[in-house]
Amino acid sequence: MKNLKWRYWKVLMVPLLFLIAINNTYAMENSDTLVAQIFQNTKTELSKINATYHTKIHLIELEINRINKNIRAITDEECSGVSEKINGLIELEDLKNKIEDLEFDSQMEVFRVRYRNGIELIKMIYEKVLGLDHHFTSLQTFQNVSMLSNPNSFPEFSKAKDALANKVDKKQALQLPSLLESNPFVSMTFTLVSSFLGGGSKKNREEDLSKIACILDFTVRMNTDLNIVYYETEFLKENNRMLKEECLELFKDYTKVIGYKISLQDCRKEDDWEVVFQMLDDYIKNMEGSNGEKASPTDIYKQQVNIVFSIDRLMQFMDKYTAFISSGEKYYQKFQTILNNYSNEDVCQSQLPHQFSDLKKDIEMSILKFNEAYNISELQGSKLKDLMYGVQD
Repeated sequence: MKNLKWRYWKVLMVPLLFLIAINNTYAMENSDTLVAQIFQNTKTELSKINATYHTKIHLIELEINRINKNIRAITDEECSGVSEKINGLIELEDLKNKIEDLEFDSQMEVFRVRYRNGIELIKMIYEKVLGLDHHFTSLQTFQNVSMLSNPNSFPEFSKAKDALANKVDKKQALQLPSLLESNPFVSMTFTLVSSFLGGGSKKNREEDLSKIACILDFTVRMNTDLNIVYYETEFLKENNRMLKEECLELFKDYTKVIGYKISLQDCRKEDDWEVVFQMLDDYIKNMEGSNGEKASPTDIYKQQVNIVFSIDRLMQFMDKYTAFISSGEKYYQKFQTILNNYSNEDVCQSQLPHQFSDLKKDIEMSILKFNEAYNISELQGSKLKDLMYGVQD
């Protein structure tokens, strides 16, 4: 009897620990967030599972205690004693088997909750990855960087360059090829040389040069840094694309376990989630034997391994997503530092184009989004384990 009670409490201890973990974690979450809702749903489901199986097993244990008392009360002198003891022992064995079945069903229900949580997490992460995709697409980084890093994009520079070129001695002047004309560094060098060698008074040439001094200073100082911003933004964009593809593949493999074969995009488009969850319920019922004959121990083991393996893969993907968001925020913090370190910004403020402030606003907005909209700090480390395993470090 002692071993029976220990086995009973052992199987219920996991969901009980799970509930404690969920309670502690949920208290720290904002009730308006999707993650908090997942925690609340998990808490409710596990409470229901715990209460249902606790009651069923407790009633069987009471019956076991009653039969044991009856067996002990039977004396060997009674003619029917041996037969009654045998019948009692057979009944006890049947009741113990029922407890084992209930323990198994309880475990399967916890599996169902964990697996369903995984689907909810994949849904949530995919929406965030799509949001990131839209975020990168809407950024004007390429246009802003292209304009800011090339002095020829500044109307003032083009006018001053033409004016200085006209003052150069036409007999000695060289005509730049179109290829070099579009090169920002050659163009800047040509303009500077023209200002030194051109005709007209020194004062006029100095005035012409002063008009574009800030443009020249900004583009020379910031050209390399602006290219860093552009190429590393493209790097983040490409990594997010790869993350999206991996999320689609994860959903495909995750739901293949329960026999669902529709892609995540189509599932999302058709709002087919209830079908997914119904197939999950049917899968669990098949393992429990609720739909007829119970699966063989070998098949049950394989199905359990498939579920656990799928959850483990999801956990790895969650870690990868979290690392990407953390990395992305650091990238944009670096971009912010780069743009804020233009040493002559105060002096040249009035001559800098609006694209510079637009780029700074884009970066500031990106930091905010990476830190708040795309970050899921409530599902990092032990908190994620609490949700998916019910185990705290």
